[in-house]
Amino acid sequence: MTFDDFKALVGETLRDPQAAAALLIGQGWPMQLRWMALALAVSLSGLLAYVSTLIFSVPEGEAATVFTISEQPLILAGLQLVAIVLGAGLMTGIGRMFGGTGRFEDALLLTVWIEVMLLIVQVIQIVLSLVLPAAAGILGILAIAMFLWLTVQFTKALHGFTSGPKVLLVMFGTLLVMGFVLSFLMAAMGLMPEMPQ
Repeated sequence: MTFDDFKALVGETLRDPQAAAALLIGQGWPMQLRWMALALAVSLSGLLAYVSTLIFSVPEGEAATVFTISEQPLILAGLQLVAIVLGAGLMTGIGRMFGGTGRFEDALLLTVWIEVMLLIVQVIQIVLSLVLPAAAGILGILAIAMFLWLTVQFTKALHGFTSGPKVLLVMFGTLLVMGFVLSFLMAAMGLMPEMPQ
């Protein structure tokens, strides 16, 4: 893929994400290349998060604990890798439960591309934070919206679904169940913070 192809794919993703997803899937890239793309994407994301902690001051007190993981790019990259693989697995498995026909290999490629799109936003956000901090905050909110939108559209393209609202509803339901399960596991392992008496 040349740089011009990359720019064209970014533009197509913003204009017509389902067409972009079909184009990505149609490339027929080998699984090794998809894993390499994942490793590269999470590595760049971890480095960008680390660079942002060097550029911007970290808040003091309890709020600082949220940013400590950004100071360890390898751990952050590892966590993102696990999250993307888990997301691809859920996109595949839950989609098939509802009659979809998508494959894990393609779901992995699509989730990696979502990460690449978020990386582009992250770079723009860092630059904006230096000149227009308020605009950078708005861009952060837009990035969340873009993530949800692309995930819904890519899931539709992967499985051949037609209803975006239904996909979004199932996605939110899955996130709620995952949050409950993870909080239960963390509490069972004693990782949850103690509540003040």
